[in-house]
Amino acid sequence: MVRALGHDPGQAPPAGLSWQDYVDWLVATAGSLAAVAEKLASLRGFKEDVGSIERALRRLRTRGQQAGGTWGVRALAAFGLPGAADQRARWMGAYHSRFTDQPVGLCKDLVRLWDRPPVSEAPGSRLWLALAHATCAQRAGAIEEAEEHLARAQGCVAGAPAEARAERLLALAFVASRRDPGRVCGLLAEVGKLLESDADMPAYDRACLHARWVDQRAYQITKGLEADGVDLAAAEALYRSIPTQGAPPFALFRRANGLAYARWKQGDDDGGAALAREACSHAGDGGHLRLRAMALSMIARIVRGAEGEEARRRALGIVAVLDDEALRLRFRG
Repeated sequence: MVRALGHDPGQAPPAGLSWQDYVDWLVATAGSLAAVAEKLASLRGFKEDVGSIERALRRLRTRGQQAGGTWGVRALAAFGLPGAADQRARWMGAYHSRFTDQPVGLCKDLVRLWDRPPVSEAPGSRLWLALAHATCAQRAGAIEEAEEHLARAQGCVAGAPAEARAERLLALAFVASRRDPGRVCGLLAEVGKLLESDADMPAYDRACLHARWVDQRAYQITKGLEADGVDLAAAEALYRSIPTQGAPPFALFRRANGLAYARWKQGDDDGGAALAREACSHAGDGGHLRLRAMALSMIARIVRGAEGEEARRRALGIVAVLDDEALRLRFRG
């Protein structure tokens, strides 16, 4: 089973992380402030003496969550962030994490809390934070705002891990599907290349990103947005291409929910309903509240009578808790 992102119960840094916390972590890692200064001096060919760098690091400790200046940037470049802080930014930026199962208002508060130095001055985390802002805007129904966050993230892409670049491209493709449909196929093609070519991508991220890539490609097909028009059989084949062996619940949900729609639209109500119930179980297994609402919504669309009405009631209850405008749109009309 691939390991889920953002579920490490180990030691995490205080929310937001200050320069005091950061320098203390450097000292704990290197053994002393002098050792940290020695490493920074050596990386710069001893252009500055170790003593002056030590003094700069002591000053950095007093910066709170203000900009770290020259030595803050240099320390981040040399040592990076504590692993737990980096993972927190990744957790908020990855759409397939359980971050999106929190109410939108809470998600916005969390991103604002972490979008401060030193976390926001580390290039990799800066991209994840921009993606988190975009997801919050998208869930709030503010597509233009999401687009602005993604545009600002362009400067952080160089050198970012493949999973972050794929995340951004999928988000851009989603926004484009609402604002500039002609761009979608090209963006999804770029995602496909990343998924095929990067061997170092974490298995959990690869599985979830692949399932999302399939889902967005299938959406294009089921809505007749590609040259061949609507082709439900082709969409079904795409969903069946999502592997099941060792797959995380997120990917299994995408597979089952997509197949439920494809079978239903091809006239197989019983098969579609069974798959929608399966999707609901996968969402529950992964603790994905938002996905559970989507699966319940699918059941409500396919199944008539008491079961369908109950599924709709439960889904609307989840939507109200999450205050998720994008999810609420599924029930309008």
